[in-house]
Amino acid sequence: MEIKDFVDLHVHIGPEPIPRKFTLETLISEENNRICGIGLKNHFYPTTPFIASLKNTTNLELIGSVVLNNYVGGLNPDVVYSTAKISERPIIVWFPTINADNYLKRSKYEIRPEWVNRRFKSRLSGEIRGITVINSSGKLTEKALSVLKMIKDNNSILATGHISTVETELVVAEALGLGIDKIIITHPMYQLIEMPIDKQAEISQTKGVYIEVPYSMYAIDKISILELTKVIKKVNPSKIIISSDVGQINMPSPSVALREFTLLLKENGIDEDSINQMGNTNPRKLIT
Repeated sequence: MEIKDFVDLHVHIGPEPIPRKFTLETLISEENNRICGIGLKNHFYPTTPFIASLKNTTNLELIGSVVLNNYVGGLNPDVVYSTAKISERPIIVWFPTINADNYLKRSKYEIRPEWVNRRFKSRLSGEIRGITVINSSGKLTEKALSVLKMIKDNNSILATGHISTVETELVVAEALGLGIDKIIITHPMYQLIEMPIDKQAEISQTKGVYIEVPYSMYAIDKISILELTKVIKKVNPSKIIISSDVGQINMPSPSVALREFTLLLKENGIDEDSINQMGNTNPRKLIT
């Protein structure tokens, strides 16, 4: 299975308090001419400055992003604005991940102790101010609405991060109402999200909404390939993007991860045309 034209929209890079396998420069050195494009993610800082300050040329299409954790002010429309304005491409705006209220309620730690470096304290979830998008009336907060409007105004890509299924439904409904047509439901099968498969199929039916199925769910979170192929078949490959979600010290590079992932999917009944659609055609629709 050829993956040279694939666009991987979920790759973690450093520097970051979580040790990472790659900086942007070493990632480019590893992946140039192996895959076509990479979405650069960092839980702590926007990644568009890494791209803007790049001195070397590359054939890789690099997509910057910002994750709306406490480290950038949470649901902060200004950081979306500043991150987008130094990017030549649409950026990815992830709703909160390690600081999402849903995530912190389901995890003992903000970041698992074995993931952090010695200079960064692994705090208990109870020590962290969790971020929710829902107010006491069960509607989206003003901050969440402001972020969505900024995403729309800057033609950015919305990714749902680690918020809950209920929160995701509200965010997506409002985003669609605003005319946002580039939406990624971030690995909804993840154990700290656990969106039912029927809900994944339902929420992805609108134009521009895609379910993310990453290699990491198999390699790190131990969700079987059979379960992941069930999601793909239930939702339909036309509404799926596959990604690696790698960058961890002990994980392979994105191209190696995607090559293994595509072979496993093919062995479990997903044909090559569908794999190419999920790895190339669909993510390319999001970044143009």
